[in-house]
Amino acid sequence: MRWIAHIDMNAYFASVEEMVNPKIRGKPILVTGAPEGRSVVCTASYPAREYGIQSGMSLKEALRLCPHAVVVTGNPSRYTATLSQLVKMLEGFTHLIEIASVDEVYMNVSDIVGEGGKERAKELAGELRMAVVNGLDLPCSVGIAPNKVMAKFASGLKKPMGETVIAHNEIEEVLENLPVDALPGIGTKLAIRLKGLGITTCGELGRAPVGLLKARFGVVGIALKAMGQGVADTPLVPYYEVPEAKSVGHSVTLPEDIYDMERVKGVVFSLSEKVGRRMRRRGYRGRRIQAVVRRGDFTSVVKHRTLKRPTDDAREIYKTAVGLIEGIGIDERGVRMLGVSVSLIEIGGEILPLFEGGMRERALIEALDAVNDRYGEFTVSWARAYLSRYRLWHVPMSRRPAELVGN
Repeated sequence: MRWIAHIDMNAYFASVEEMVNPKIRGKPILVTGAPEGRSVVCTASYPAREYGIQSGMSLKEALRLCPHAVVVTGNPSRYTATLSQLVKMLEGFTHLIEIASVDEVYMNVSDIVGEGGKERAKELAGELRMAVVNGLDLPCSVGIAPNKVMAKFASGLKKPMGETVIAHNEIEEVLENLPVDALPGIGTKLAIRLKGLGITTCGELGRAPVGLLKARFGVVGIALKAMGQGVADTPLVPYYEVPEAKSVGHSVTLPEDIYDMERVKGVVFSLSEKVGRRMRRRGYRGRRIQAVVRRGDFTSVVKHRTLKRPTDDAREIYKTAVGLIEGIGIDERGVRMLGVSVSLIEIGGEILPLFEGGMRERALIEALDAVNDRYGEFTVSWARAYLSRYRLWHVPMSRRPAELVGN
């Protein structure tokens, strides 16, 4: 019998901030991308949710609902570091762990449950939850079921700090009268389309003719029918077996629309530098550079260019991305969001510059990476990043003045 556990970290970003700063524990907490300008709530603590605040709500609206809320700027590196601690701790149970996102993981616990069935699974759910509470001082919910879809559904039934186990022979009864949008992967829009077919519950979805579903949703219809029956054969892929990335990118929504190309260039340089550093850390190089511009009226333009040779150099990424954006142009609508990414990834292989100057530049890039790895992002960078009048607001900066490297 297959048993999958889903660990869902409750109000994760806010909970991590409480762990770091116990003085704000129990208060309404809003974790945002930036405390000023046009920001949204990334995570709201449970006390904040009592005021009607939800993730994705504008910070302005959230503070209107709860003026005394504690606003905290999110710290992505802290959250990923905590995730690493979580995975390391859970490996004390099994190494078959899939990282679904920064705040949720799946575990194949079939060998642990063994012949103990549902009773052993219930014991294990409690053991997992208490391990997280005692080891990290963080709340979580645990769901255990025969597959990933049902395990994720189970973990969401009792939040926060809940434990739910659904055995194979209970799935049909559990799903019979359950609204279709209660299942992970079925959102409001899809539920409306299903309702148009007279399907509102999982039981009805599971009994619907597969031909009807395929005619309306294509091959997805087959998967929808299986979901309605609580059947899912999606494999659990341990984090150490995850396939390499197909692209590497960064984007930022600006606190205010901008209309000046020089200011756009400053943001694009910072994005390019972050992309280049990520690629070099992983031993990636890529040939296709893509730039995304979202205007003030929410229309988006995407352009890309393929290089003759793969690169991981932020300056080449920047030069290509800026050329693409200049081709797109900036008009009276302004720029709301910018993104830069690199694809057609190649992995491994050392870059061998042909000339002495290229060798010196490569050594300089590696030296910059070494300093920034030790002291923090953008401690040292190319002069362009500082000469530009506009930079990324969400990038944590070193408190001491940054050194400049001429370009």
